[in-house]
Amino acid sequence: MLPAALALGGILAGCAPPPLPGAEEVPAGLPAPAGLYADVGPRWSHDGRRIAFLRARPDRSLQLFLANADLSRPLALLEQDVVEPDRGYSPGQERYTSPDTLAWSPDDRQIAFERAEEFTFDNGEHLVGTGLWALDLPSGRVYPLALHPRDYFLPFYYYRAPHWSPDGRYLAFLGEGIHGERSLFIHPMAGQKPQEVCGHFDNYEESDWPAWDPPATGGPGSLVYRQTIRRTPAVPSTETLRRILPGSAEGARTGEFLRITARAYARQLPAQGRAQTVVPRLGHLAWSPDGRRLAFTLTPDANAFDRYEVWIVSASGQGARRVSPRDGHGYFAPIWIDAGHLGALSPHGAGFDVVTINIAARTARVLGTLPTADCDWSPDRTRIVYALPLSDAPPDTRAATTLRILSLSGR
Repeated sequence: MLPAALALGGILAGCAPPPLPGAEEVPAGLPAPAGLYADVGPRWSHDGRRIAFLRARPDRSLQLFLANADLSRPLALLEQDVVEPDRGYSPGQERYTSPDTLAWSPDDRQIAFERAEEFTFDNGEHLVGTGLWALDLPSGRVYPLALHPRDYFLPFYYYRAPHWSPDGRYLAFLGEGIHGERSLFIHPMAGQKPQEVCGHFDNYEESDWPAWDPPATGGPGSLVYRQTIRRTPAVPSTETLRRILPGSAEGARTGEFLRITARAYARQLPAQGRAQTVVPRLGHLAWSPDGRRLAFTLTPDANAFDRYEVWIVSASGQGARRVSPRDGHGYFAPIWIDAGHLGALSPHGAGFDVVTINIAARTARVLGTLPTADCDWSPDRTRIVYALPLSDAPPDTRAATTLRILSLSGR
């Protein structure tokens, strides 16, 4: 899901213990052979007319691009820049935590993206984290969305995974630490400076997968996210879904609305699954267009994607149930196609089948196969844009981009 050189950077960083603040110098850049790149992280605009993506090069630099819906006429929007020199940029859906992503504003005028942000500690050492910025397409202006204050003492050095609220008034994103701790942040776009963004209270520092409810009215809607409760290493974790309403005093609709313990989930697994260690993990949250149901993944093993299941639950937190088949394939990254069907990915050898899940029948139908899980469905669900697998060979210069499109119409 990452170009080879970026993957190499992540592997090299993983050979040593995670850097402590001020303990290591910023790693030197890698050589960048001319003409070697891979396009990653494609995201459709809401109107389906354009695709934003990042062009990644071996020196760990990323460059924001924009192309037409057929991937023609790719246009570089910004200069290439090293975003995460000691972490790999990971936009693929085959993850148990929220992927790195670009984010279109609801009116398709802005694109939110990550940019490097350097921390200098008292001993003179450095750490490169990330802040969030936006590009205003009509004007070409680049402005900050979320930055760390000058005197920063929290552990969340990496701001990533931005998600705009449906009315554009709020930006939800994750703050992540060097040891994987994560917390939810919400930035009111008006009335708060980028350096003033505060994290939502999280006693466990284990939150991700933010998803905005499409509101029935013109309000900001609610935000649902996953939070793991870890009390002690000896006690299995408990998975929860929580809802908040930014800018609202409607306390009755906020708070936890789904809780899944290891014991309760184990009872729903087949006998063979119950015999294995069960550590439940929620993820891949996706609201139905009418906001009445939430699709998500649930698995007894976050690292085994052939054990992932797709579930749905009502907006009230009632009636949680599995809708994907238990056929040994695994299903993740759900997306709503219509009221009775979900799209999803399913591991298949080195690639991933694109499937539709019949919610009532709990059956899956294969529509095609992708070589990676770094992909995005078009708004009308007739196409999927995806990145190609890793390659050390220069791309075909006759193609405008290394991205590809799988057509699903008529299948």
